[in-house]
Amino acid sequence: MGIRKMIAALTAAVITAGCVLSAPSEAASLLDRQYDRKLTLVTQALRSDAETLEAAETVGATVFLSVSDGKTKARVASASADDIDEAIDTAYKKLGSFGIFPKWFKLDVVTSVTECTYKKFKESFKDALIGSMRYGVSFGDSSFTRALLDPQINSGGMLNYETGDFSWKRVNKELARSGMEKLVNVPKKLYLFKTQGYFAENSACAYRLTSGQYNDTGRRASGTDRASIEALAAKSSGYLSTICDQTGKFVYGYYPIDNEEISGYNTLRHAGTVWNLVMQYEMTGDERLVPVIKSALAYLKNTVVYKDPSTAFVADGSYLNIGGNGIALLAFCTYASVFGSQKYNSLIRALANGVIFMQKPDGSFTHMLDAKTYQTAKDYVIIYYDGEASYGLLKAYEILGQDKYLNAARRAADCFIANNYEDLNSHWISYLFNELTKYIPEEKYFEFGLKNVMTNNYLNKLYRSRSSKNSSNETINAVFELYDRLISGGYECAYLEQFDAQLLLKTMHKRAEYGLNYFMFPEYAMYFEAPDAIANSFAVREDNFRIRIDDIQHFMDGYYLYWKNYDRIMQYTNTEQNKAA
Repeated sequence: MGIRKMIAALTAAVITAGCVLSAPSEAASLLDRQYDRKLTLVTQALRSDAETLEAAETVGATVFLSVSDGKTKARVASASADDIDEAIDTAYKKLGSFGIFPKWFKLDVVTSVTECTYKKFKESFKDALIGSMRYGVSFGDSSFTRALLDPQINSGGMLNYETGDFSWKRVNKELARSGMEKLVNVPKKLYLFKTQGYFAENSACAYRLTSGQYNDTGRRASGTDRASIEALAAKSSGYLSTICDQTGKFVYGYYPIDNEEISGYNTLRHAGTVWNLVMQYEMTGDERLVPVIKSALAYLKNTVVYKDPSTAFVADGSYLNIGGNGIALLAFCTYASVFGSQKYNSLIRALANGVIFMQKPDGSFTHMLDAKTYQTAKDYVIIYYDGEASYGLLKAYEILGQDKYLNAARRAADCFIANNYEDLNSHWISYLFNELTKYIPEEKYFEFGLKNVMTNNYLNKLYRSRSSKNSSNETINAVFELYDRLISGGYECAYLEQFDAQLLLKTMHKRAEYGLNYFMFPEYAMYFEAPDAIANSFAVREDNFRIRIDDIQHFMDGYYLYWKNYDRIMQYTNTEQNKAA
């Protein structure tokens, strides 16, 4: 049956099925209508895509149809035929045997095929970035009798990115789930293919999915303007709400390939997640987030221990780390600022005093104390603690207005300058110096903040990177705020002559777009073992698609700053473009 006839028939079926359903067949009829409607949507999207139709005719008509109920791993049916209409019809008939409610429905059409020996393939993917395989594979022949899409391969953990070898046990498991014969021998040849995808998650429309390079493929085309980022925040904050229990504790995270929940809990990362959730509330205005935020703050408050009535620390096991105090200050202070609340002021004061208790005369910090004795347990752990603690002091100063917190943060900043902390390109250091210049706009602080993204060629490397460290957008967006303050305030800074503002802006735009490739849109989440546990989160592809609350926090922290400063960013961008013209 041709696509046009098929669409007409399906539409007629939906209309005529309509009103009167016998009780025994009601569920089956509903299921059929859902399948028919979503098939209609994706095929209509394909039919309006002349470029894909032309490419499909060039390489032969091969399609894949994927379906998931949102709770279980997608099932995939494929078919090759003389024409695309027949291939879709054949694959569609195979779906009927799965009996899955089609919450998410996807059509992939093969648009290019490249023959490759298995030996050459292994050489290409040995020591490659995890998750960087973005080709489907037909194993052993060009007729697609044993073929899997790239999200099937990645979500199934089938490729060893250290050796370039496939796990044939995992490959055969998925081939069997897709109604294909298992491989008996290791194939000498592979046929790598690209597809154009179309995805339907409702009964109104289908998305034409991106088909760019590397990670920029296989997801809906989403913008990075303010409205689009607000929509992203609505999904992300909604996800965090669903994984927060009545005690205010979050599900810490997953390794979704095998649906492994990450054991343990990290109070510092809990604090960062609440901080970010308050900012996402600011972006969305969603009142449903308020009880979740309050519950999560209450959980955080319950982890606090007091050395004396005016000095407190966030406890995490048998240690007190200064980073925990710093991030907790961000959470409680941002809540106070956004909600106009003084509820936590005494706690903010005690936590800030705890940071000062751990500061040395030269401005540096002891990183970890013993929870029982308050004596030094570890003098140094990680650079992040320094930035977190200092930034937290400045937020405490913003809420309480006590100079001792500003002065302590300034001593820390001077220590970081003296010890060349710009070599570490830390996002927390970017936050600190951006915040410090609000109150002390001295040249040395502006200079250091700019150097933090220029040293080690960091900005250029970030612009060209094929991966996306979850905190990189925070680093550059915090520096943009500092740069904007420097320019708009008319302050002096000789280092400006060496600073590449145009590259900063280009990198900010590129990384904002690139970060979307790490968001778990349903069209990619559907291929993992438990889609509903990960959809609308952020996954670190390079760590086996790890999903953790702090990953979500860092990605959305960067988007918050980009959203907050969007108008100014675009003004500078337009100015730079006019200069270039």
